[in-house]
Parts: sequence; structure tokens; C-alpha cells
Amino acid sequence: RSEEIEFLHNRCAETNSTMTPPSAPSHPAQPSAKPNPYASPDFKISSARNLGYPYEIWYFFAGCIALLTLVNITSALVHRLRRRNGVPPSPPTAFMRLPAALKYIFRRVAFYSTVSFGGYSLDVAELFMAVGYIGVIFTWAFVNTTSQKGQQLQFYYWTNRAAYIVSTQFPMVVALGMRNNIIGYLTGISLDKLNLLHRVAARALCVLIWVHGGSQMHAAIQGHYMTSLLQLWWVRWGITAVTAFTLLCTFSVRLIRQRAYETFLIGHLLGVLFLLVGAYHHTKGKQQSMYIWPSFVIWAFDRALRFIRTFIVNSGYTYLLGKSAAQSDILDATVDVISPHFLRVSIMLPSRASWRPAQIAYLAIPNVSQTPWEAHPFSIASLGDGEQDQASIGGGSSNSGLEKQRSFTEANALSSASSSSSSVQKQRSMREMVFLIRVHRGFTRRLLDAALAAKGPAIFGALVDGPHCTPPSALGYASVLLLAGGSGVSFTLPLLLDLLRAACAKANLCCARVVFVWSVRESDQIPAISPLLFPALISNPGLDVDIRIHVTQSREDTDGAVDDDLETPTGPEESDTDLARLQRFACVRVQRGRPDIDELLASEIAAVGGGSMAVNVCGTRGLANHVRRALRRSTSVGGSGVSLHVESFGGA
Repeated sequence: RSEEIEFLHNRCAETNSTMTPPSAPSHPAQPSAKPNPYASPDFKISSARNLGYPYEIWYFFAGCIALLTLVNITSALVHRLRRRNGVPPSPPTAFMRLPAALKYIFRRVAFYSTVSFGGYSLDVAELFMAVGYIGVIFTWAFVNTTSQKGQQLQFYYWTNRAAYIVSTQFPMVVALGMRNNIIGYLTGISLDKLNLLHRVAARALCVLIWVHGGSQMHAAIQGHYMTSLLQLWWVRWGITAVTAFTLLCTFSVRLIRQRAYETFLIGHLLGVLFLLVGAYHHTKGKQQSMYIWPSFVIWAFDRALRFIRTFIVNSGYTYLLGKSAAQSDILDATVDVISPHFLRVSIMLPSRASWRPAQIAYLAIPNVSQTPWEAHPFSIASLGDGEQDQASIGGGSSNSGLEKQRSFTEANALSSASSSSSSVQKQRSMREMVFLIRVHRGFTRRLLDAALAAKGPAIFGALVDGPHCTPPSALGYASVLLLAGGSGVSFTLPLLLDLLRAACAKANLCCARVVFVWSVRESDQIPAISPLLFPALISNPGLDVDIRIHVTQSREDTDGAVDDDLETPTGPEESDTDLARLQRFACVRVQRGRPDIDELLASEIAAVGGGSMAVNVCGTRGLANHVRRALRRSTSVGGSGVSLHVESFGGA
């Protein structure tokens, strides 16, 4: 950057030069050498730190990721051994009481406690991640900034270091926001927490880039060379990057994301493009540019993976063979209107598609979407492999307590066996991906309207991008408690189905009890899970399953609502029939009113007797915080084996 060096050299030389005395010299004046600020010890030391400290930050974060990866792998191995060996639940021995107490204290502080501010609610672990990241980058930005003469916070030491740190952190921020998240795969951290850290990191770096840009502008104004500075092309690119970064962070707040999500996506894409292009040209010719272009590579790699997976899963090759979307039922999405507030979307995918329980996928329905790129994430409520054969897995087991359920299922199967043999064979070679969707405004409201307006079955062409995220496994625990509110059942239901499938295959011997609690506003929503739940309960070989469905409102309470005046294919008669069929199972209880979470957690923790227990929650932040408070009251050192995972609606 020769013109930058010469420009700054001349400005410093003009500022530090001394005036010639007015008296005429006795000999011709010799031109005085201009002082070179780049030869000063402070500049050399600060330059070395500018280059070295960003690497130290990366070493620190790499160490944290490696540690979390090790913990994740160790935890997975322990749970796998428990599943295979059937380790019985037992309270900690005297030798293990200290580790158990430490584990209890850590979980109580990190996961059971929350901090609320400004309408946001974070558990201590999330807050620690956010504050930790901010603390690391600002500590390295302003540490060791005292000059050789003892001047603290010397300008040379921190103004460019802030920019160096920001440029080296761009790949990290981009990686945290990707759907195909390598950090999540390694550490097991959920996608919502990584997205939270993505937003926190971006906002922290935006402040740090203003530290660099603001201090440079202040120095230019004080030195009266602002006009000359703005003539430099790399300065203009820097201003472009800072402006784009500021607008990105300003218009990425939760309110805008929730109310104008599609507009946010378009603005986000354009803002990131201007930011990275501006940052690259601003640092072009210097070492920092090597950290900018990898961000494009990470983004392009994520997009390429998504395109390839979408192309394969949605049988994009059929277009290459000359087949249209209308000729391929693989792309068809069947929309069932369960109630005016609840939809079930079913898509038949080829057998090569697979997913883990509780993973998410992005659903796009071109006939309903407003833009070609509009896709929304939903949890996959069905299992990704073998769920079509669940009823036959435990067919050989004897369970006299399920005689009437079996007879009912056989009768129901005979009444619905009207498909041809060719379609049955095709069905066996495919897998059903099911989404349970709560109707809000926007895409889900348009989908409801389109389904109601359809003449006959509501079938639309669809595209699926997924699966994504790394959900927790409910296997490997002595007891499992699944709590869901509303559409949160799409997260807990596949975990329940996975536990029942593992019990049939004798692959989860340590698990003795599963409690499934679902709170719904109306009983009309219960049929949403019936097709998935019936065969799983039929094949249950004897696992202690307790299913509690709590209906918080009666049908009379919602008769006055405008939405309930809509005519839906699933009427009250069908809903009541499915409800009665579900209640044939002795393990299913349908109750009015909200569940007593405090009493439920206290009794289940006491029953497990200090053994391992998983509590998985999906619902509103109010439900999640209620569970955390109940765990703080119900657990003690003896309950240190309780592991909590929360999937809450909303974000920071």
C-alpha cells in the first residue's frame, strides 16, 4: 500500500517538522530530513501485535471448539454404552458425590437459571457465550496499548488492531450463521444457540469496526487532512463496508425479523455482499484480505451443499430426464387442515433421504410463497428411517394389555387398504416427511387459505432443504420427560417415536420410563399426531410410557373466534373419533387444564432415584422458563443426573 504509507508519512512529517528561524543563514540551507513515524519503536511493536493478536484469538476459539467437541464425543460414547449395556439407574456413591455435586451446580447455574432484559430471556450458558465472545475480542483489542513513553491507550496500538481483529473474525461470523454448520456438528450445540452467537458476534464486531473507523476519522479531522483522505479509493471502500455493516446490524433486530422476514432476508443478503466486497477492497494489498475471501468460500460451500441436497432429495434429476414437477409425486406436499390454527404437511421423499429425530428442514411451496427463494424452517415430526415398518417391528412381542388396541388397528387397516399393489410398492420405497405447523400470519396463513380454497385434496408442489441442526438424543437415559406446547410437539414427538423404536429393537436397554406431555389449545389439534403415534404405541414391547395431553381451552371457549368460523376438512366428528381411538390406549390420558409442571418434575425426579434423566422442552419462552424454575426447586445434589434441553420459540 505505497500511496497510503507515503500519504501518512507526509502528514506526520508536516506535523512534526520545526519552523526555520527568520534570520538568514550564513550558508545555503540544507534540506532537513522528514521524520519517519514508521521507524519509531511504538509503530514496530504495534504492527507486530496487530498481526499476532488476531491469531491468538483464533487459537483461543479453536481451543474452545476442540474442548466442546471432546465433551460432545465423550457424552455420545457414554450414552451409547448405556443404551447397549442397559446400565441401571443408581444414586451416586460416596466416592462420586463430589463430581455429582459439581455437575449439579454447573447445570443449575448454566441451564436452569435465566437472565431477562429488554424483552429478551437467555439462560446463563447463552449469556456466558455472548459475554465471553465480546470480552475476548475487546480484551485483545485494547490490551498492551501503553506506548514506550508510558502513554496509555496509545493510538498506534489499538486503532488498526481493531480492524485486524474484525477482518480475521469475518469467517467465524459467516460460519456461525450457516445452515450446514460445521461448528454445530462438532460441538453438538443447537442451531438456535449458534444463530444467537452469530448475531452477537456481528454486533460486537460492528462496534469494533467503528472503533477503527471513528478513530481514523477523528485523527483526520484533527490533522486537517479529511478531504485528502476521502480521495483514496481504499478509504471509500472502507466507508462502504462500515455503512453496510451498520445497516445490517440495525435491521437485523428481532422485531424486523419476525414482522418482515422475507424483506430481512433480501436486505441481509445484499448487506453482506456490500460488506464483504467493501472489506476486501479496503484491505486489498495487505495481509488482512486473506481473511475476507474465505468468507465467500464458506458461504458458497454452504449454498452448494444446500443446492446439491435439494436437487437430490427433491429428485431434480427428473427435470434432466424431461419430466415435469406434475409428473413426480415426490415433490407433492399434502396439506391437511387439522383446525383453523393447525396444519399437517406430508411430503413423500425417496428412500435415500434420511434425517435424525427432531431435525429441521426448510419448506418451500412455490404456489404459496411470495418470492422464489421463500423457505421457512420447521421441525420434522416423523422419523427419518424405518418409521413405515414400526408396527411390524414389535409384532412378535406378546403384550396382553394392548389386545383391544391391536384389534382396533387391524380393523382400521382393513378399512383403509384400498391402494393398488403398485402404489404400495412405491410407498415402501419412499419416506414420509411430516411437518406440524402452527398457523400465524404470512406464509402459514397463505398456506391455510390455499388449502381451504383447494377443490379436493390440498396438494401443492414443494421443495425441501434439509435436514439441518444437531438435536439432542433422548436415548441413553433411565427416564425421559418430553414437554411441548402447541406446535412444539413436532420436536418432542419424533423423540418419543425414536424411544419406542429403540425399545422394539432392544437398542436402549437403560430406559425404563417415558413421559410425554403436550399442551394444546383445542382438542381438534390432537388428530395431528394420531397417524404417527398409533403404530408406535401398537409396537411398544413393554416400555413404561405415560402420554398426557392437556387441552387448555374447550370448543365453546373458541366458538366466537373469527378463525374458527372457517370450514375445515377435519370437523368435530373426525376429531372426536380420533380422540376416542387414542384414548383406547391405557397409557394415554386427555385432560382439561394446564399441566402442573412443578408436581410433574418433582415426582419424576424422585422416581428416577438419582439416575440419569433427560428433560426436553419445546414451546414458548414462558414454558421454558417455567420448567427451569421447577427444576431449580425440584432438583438437589441427588438429582444431578437431570439433563435439560430447551427449544424455545423466538430469538434475540
